[in-house]
Order: sequence, then C-alpha cells, then structure tokens
Amino acid sequence: MSPPPQCRKETSIAFALSLLPALTVLAALLAGYHALAALIFFTTFGLIVIGTLVPRCAWFGPLICSLPAGSKGVCLSIDDGPDPEHTLALLDILDLHQAKAIFFLIGDRAARHPELVREIAHRGHVIGNHSQTHPSATFWALGPWRMWAEISGCQQTLIQITGTAPQWFRPPVGHHNFFVAAPLRALGLRMLMWNCRGYDAVEKDPAVVLSRIEKGLHPGAIVLLHDAVPICGEVLSATLALIQQRGLHVQLPD
Repeated sequence: MSPPPQCRKETSIAFALSLLPALTVLAALLAGYHALAALIFFTTFGLIVIGTLVPRCAWFGPLICSLPAGSKGVCLSIDDGPDPEHTLALLDILDLHQAKAIFFLIGDRAARHPELVREIAHRGHVIGNHSQTHPSATFWALGPWRMWAEISGCQQTLIQITGTAPQWFRPPVGHHNFFVAAPLRALGLRMLMWNCRGYDAVEKDPAVVLSRIEKGLHPGAIVLLHDAVPICGEVLSATLALIQQRGLHVQLPD
C-alpha cells in the first residue's frame, strides 16, 4: 500500500525540514563561522536525540502518555504479541480479573498467529499497531518510506485478520522521529505511550519489576507490560492484584 498524496506531501516537508540544520551548519562553516556551526550542530543534535529517544517527548507529533485528567482508573497496555506460548495465559488472567487491556501487536507475529489475534478481539480487548517487523534497534532512524511501510504494513495485516482498523499506535521501544506523524494521520492512528513501567522485557525478577510498577501506579496511569517474555504472566497477575489493593480499576483509553 502506497502512501496517499497528503501523506507524501507532509513527509516531503518533514524530510526537507530535517535537512535544514545540516545545511545551516554547512553554510556557517563555509562562511568561516566555525564556533557558530559547532553550536548549531550540537544544539540540533541534542534536540533531535531527545525528541527521538524520549518516549513522552511530543516534539515530532502528538502523543498520549496518561489517561485524561480526573481518571480514577489505569490502563494496561501489553506489547510485542501475539505469542503462542504466553498470549492465551495472559487472556485468561485478564478474564479472571474481569479486566480489559490494549494489546499492541507486531504485524509479522500477527500474520503467523491470526487465531490469537482473533481471540484477543473476541475477548473484548483492544488491538493496537506496534509496527510490522518491530525493528527495535533502528526504528528511531527509519526514513520516510520505510516508516510508512512499517506502520501501514501492520495496519493492513491487522485489518485483514480482524476486519477492523486499529486506532492506536505504539512505536517500538517508544522511539519516534520526524517521519512518524504523517503516516499516523493518514491511517487515522493516535500514538499511545505510557507513564508507568517495570522493564519486564529485560528484568528477570518479577519482584523488581513490580516494585517499579508500584511507584508509578496512580490514577490515570498507562502501564507498559510485555507479552512473549517468561515472567509476563506473573507480572500481569501481580499488577492486577496491586491495582485492586489500591482501589483502582482498569479502563481502556478513550
């Protein structure tokens, strides 16, 4: 699927703007203003790094990292599925607590396990777009056309499986750059980040993960959890128990 004309136009503008700092630095160097060139380079580089790598930074486009003000509940978001070893267990745990979550699915994995995608939807959970191949090491540096392929490819995969277009997108590792906003607008997606996490994708001790989640578990929190890791079921169960202990409830994003 190729990008629509408006998306191509917005992407071209973003690409041109991304070149401006480099052209400004080159002009300053050619004019002999070496100190100014260095200042522009390091300032621009720093701003781009922050905007790209900090998940809650909205410099490159709108995003949501908490539930609306006044919310009394928390949102559970589960990344990186579907997974044949763990997804059904997570669904059973959520059923046990009568809780609904938003599952951000990787397109390639969804295509390999469409029955799990349909089961997630059948049980009343929300399905979100988490890119087609989840290039976690390089997503921050993707150019405009590869970015479009990752986002639109996952969107098309999930539509083919469920018949419904996802409304939410989460970038791999939370990284985003100049070229994310245009595809999201073209595809009717909104970016949902988080403000509470336990690093369960890298930490092997569930107690450590839960202690981190506990610190950020307040009304309005969006909790980041993961599918397809050995401790995911234990972490989800403990998080749901903690939510209940605090008198909170689980809700989906509006």
